[in-house]
Amino acid sequence: MANPMKSSTIYSLKTILLSLLAMLVVACNDLTVGPEPVNTPESNFDQLWQEFDRMYGQFAVKQIDWNAVYEKYRPQIKPQMTDNQLFDVITQMLGELNDGHVWMVKPGPDYRRYDSGPNYPTDEFDLKVVKKYVMDSHEIGTADGLNVFYGKLDGNIGYLYFVDLGQNPKFYERAVDEALAALADTKGIVVDVRNLTGGDDRSGQVVAARFASDRKLFMTTRFRNGPEHSDFTMPVDWFVEPAGTFRYVKPVILLTNRITQSAGETFTLAMRQNANVTHMGDTTFGVFSDNPKRELPNGWIYALSSGDFRAADGKSYEGIGIEPKQRIVNTKDDLAAGRDVVLAKAIALLSK
Repeated sequence: MANPMKSSTIYSLKTILLSLLAMLVVACNDLTVGPEPVNTPESNFDQLWQEFDRMYGQFAVKQIDWNAVYEKYRPQIKPQMTDNQLFDVITQMLGELNDGHVWMVKPGPDYRRYDSGPNYPTDEFDLKVVKKYVMDSHEIGTADGLNVFYGKLDGNIGYLYFVDLGQNPKFYERAVDEALAALADTKGIVVDVRNLTGGDDRSGQVVAARFASDRKLFMTTRFRNGPEHSDFTMPVDWFVEPAGTFRYVKPVILLTNRITQSAGETFTLAMRQNANVTHMGDTTFGVFSDNPKRELPNGWIYALSSGDFRAADGKSYEGIGIEPKQRIVNTKDDLAAGRDVVLAKAIALLSK
């Protein structure tokens, strides 16, 4: 016969345990979800400033006093100001960073977008003009469009153009192996990353490896990881070293312009470490770091630069760009006449 006292005790223990479990779940949910963020001009401004204070990686590099920036702009924030007025003040503050990887979008019917950093001309490169110089051309791409374009120029010179570095590294390994196999007998190659606006730094690394003769450091990266402006992860060293089925160690000219940025610039750092590469064209844009996206309580989306990227010599080129060994740029008149004087100069140098 069952002991009724024992059954009652077990039932009571189960009830207590279930009650405690329910309380724990509620407590965890409260901790996870938390209260809805307050959506006022003051709270949106303060959250933005605090996120940059905690995550932005270039205060020291650019010698920016972020507290002084707060004191300058916070008094301009008023409870009854309109969204457009708030957007204007916030973006003026972000302009103090002079950072092309910092941007803000105000979604909705009254859409607005702001990009920090300089506005460089975008009309001194035209791929249609370039294609007039290229013979036996080939295109490699995905469903999203063209990624790599290659062929031959006058004088048995190879040409390799990257629209972007946004696909995974394996894609570029295959693409460059295909191109270099076709261009193996050329006297030299023009590698063109003018107007390349970004992608994956690892993709640029595997491309640069196809032109390397030995292992060299080309970049060191670290990221903010604490409340102090000096709080960073341990540095990570990036190397360029010989790799790939097909490698090219004959003369190479790398072309950049003011629109070459982000992964295009880390690729430039890697290529410049290769002894057979000469850098020509114009200075690059000057934005290197990764830029995670965030959202304010009012739904506005923004990006900030969380890293500190340095060249092999320890120098940061953020906000400066990488200066070529030989500077030469196109004009509007050049392109209108179907001339790419930058490419023509590269061909002439490699033909000697």
